[in-house]
Amino acid sequence: MPTEPGANAGTTTHRPPDRAAPRPAGPHQAGRRPAGPDQAAQRPTLPDWMLNPPPPRVTLGDRITATMLRVPGAVALRQRWWVWRDRQRLHERFPRSFKIVAFFLSWGLALFLLLTVYALFSLV
Repeated sequence: MPTEPGANAGTTTHRPPDRAAPRPAGPHQAGRRPAGPDQAAQRPTLPDWMLNPPPPRVTLGDRITATMLRVPGAVALRQRWWVWRDRQRLHERFPRSFKIVAFFLSWGLALFLLLTVYALFSLV
């Protein structure tokens, strides 16, 4: 702990030991053997349908997409759509300004609705 004047009493410069060096085996690892070639050759106990799954089914949406992509220029249009969809939105580029403008717009809309309700009830 630092004891110099002006130093923070709650901070410490102690760092844990570097873990790059292998740690010695503890008592919890005493009975374990390192994985050898006999363990690597063991077959997993998964069912066959999980080891060799069937190919994915071609759905109606897949067929429609494949048909639409055969149209000339459809692939380029689809890529442009993806680029446009993944662009940075205005509220992401200017988050604070957007929040301030949205606050005043919502305040104005709420005021307009209240005045409209007041005007309608004053006609009754």
